[in-house]
Amino acid sequence: MKVLATLMLTVLFLPATGILAAEENVVLPEIPRISVEELKKMVDDGGDFVVVDVRDAGSYTAGHIKGAINIYYDSTADPMERQMMLLALPMDKLIVTYCDCTDDASSATIADELYILGYERDKIKVLSGGSLRWVELGHPMVPSN
Repeated sequence: MKVLATLMLTVLFLPATGILAAEENVVLPEIPRISVEELKKMVDDGGDFVVVDVRDAGSYTAGHIKGAINIYYDSTADPMERQMMLLALPMDKLIVTYCDCTDDASSATIADELYILGYERDKIKVLSGGSLRWVELGHPMVPSN
């Protein structure tokens, strides 16, 4: 009986710890994800890649992943300006997008736009759990000057 009670409590509290984050419903699950741990290592190693923060300018200014650029995803805005900025990204480097959505909605949508604009699928990844997971694991967000 004690084992059953422990198991039930464990199952109830795992989602709150983020351990089950990979199994949560995400938008566009066919788009490859990259874990926070993988991206952190790449940032620390100074790899040759681009990180795109798709949050609004205020959120980006308050704090973003080191080296990230800001291309805001606004589903209600005319996409032309955003797409021009996306087309300026290098096609020969890995591009990692992130947002602050638990379902990766905005970053996955931007990744999908990159595919539509002609970027190769193996060059685009979405940060699983976004900035929320990044901060949850204790990694720094740097403010803009």
